[in-house]
Amino acid sequence: MVRSARGRAREAILDAIRAAEPLSRVEIAAATGLTEAAVSMTVRRLLDDGLVIEDGRKPTAGKPRTLLRLDPGARIAVGVHLDAGVATFVLTGQTGGIISRLARPTSTPPAADELAAGVAVLLAGSGVDAARCQGIGLAGAATFRAPAATFPAPQEQADELGDRLASATGLPVLVENDATAAAVGEHWVARLGPERAFAALHMGGRLGAGIIVEGRVLRGGEFGHFCVRPDGPECWCGSRGCLEAMAGPRTLVALASADAAAAAEAGLARTSRGVSADFAAIARAARAGAPACRALLEESASYVAAAAESVVNLLDLDLVVLTGAGFAVASFVYGPAIQRRIAPADSRTWHRAVTVTVSLAASTASATGAAALVLQPPT
Repeated sequence: MVRSARGRAREAILDAIRAAEPLSRVEIAAATGLTEAAVSMTVRRLLDDGLVIEDGRKPTAGKPRTLLRLDPGARIAVGVHLDAGVATFVLTGQTGGIISRLARPTSTPPAADELAAGVAVLLAGSGVDAARCQGIGLAGAATFRAPAATFPAPQEQADELGDRLASATGLPVLVENDATAAAVGEHWVARLGPERAFAALHMGGRLGAGIIVEGRVLRGGEFGHFCVRPDGPECWCGSRGCLEAMAGPRTLVALASADAAAAAEAGLARTSRGVSADFAAIARAARAGAPACRALLEESASYVAAAAESVVNLLDLDLVVLTGAGFAVASFVYGPAIQRRIAPADSRTWHRAVTVTVSLAASTASATGAAALVLQPPT
């Protein structure tokens, strides 16, 4: 029990410094709710471990206060995000900054050896001592095929790949889904304080959502499998009318490919370049004014907005972050659609203001979050 309490204090202090460094011990106590004695004792251990460094003094009416920062290179980890035949590798430290980055095509499903080779290239090119690497975060169970009677489920396939990658690299591997990892990545990169609860809606090869409340990940649930139409088409999960089946990127690409006008506008070939690439082509065409592609995106966005409203209302959130490659190229449709859907009830009934924004690190949030979970697992 004592060890658990110490662990929670340690991570709360690291989170507080990360969100608003530099901070004094008094400011850390105010931000975390810990006693000044607990902060002083824990900070002393963090200084001894080399995770925190002193960085000048802050003048006050009394004795100047010593300011504290995280040492960005004290702990490093590799994050790997798998999505639609591409692996994104990042090397990050405990401040959330990306030290080096690499993107490589992968086979489907990806092989441990090719991922291990990517990790080796990333570390070798970073100029950082690889011995300081704490491990690998692997995100993206969605990159695997949907479950069927004769195949293991996507998460099971990801766990198996994680075990093989650990054997190939000699590093511990933590496996997480891409949407949850993206939420953690946003929490780190945007330096959001623990008091800020938010949903990170993620679109890569599929739709997902990660939720952070009080600095902790809420696990369970599948945003892509919200029912948005009871009599809708069958989804691979076995249900009907799921958001993924009605409005996911794979569905949108299939609809565009079957529509002569949309296919021509987006330049879709008979042989798909992959879901992400084809979806991006549809989004670019829509932005350029192509009416058929725009109509498809608008319809998809209406379903996503309805599901997003349910998440916001259920958890009483005031921040929605759009992240992932899909939202990076198509947020000009999805962002306003979500805002339009949420705004009337906010002003009339709930009296709140929900912010819908696009991640500044949409393409790397999942990889960064996967690495962050290695460096600081949520308590």
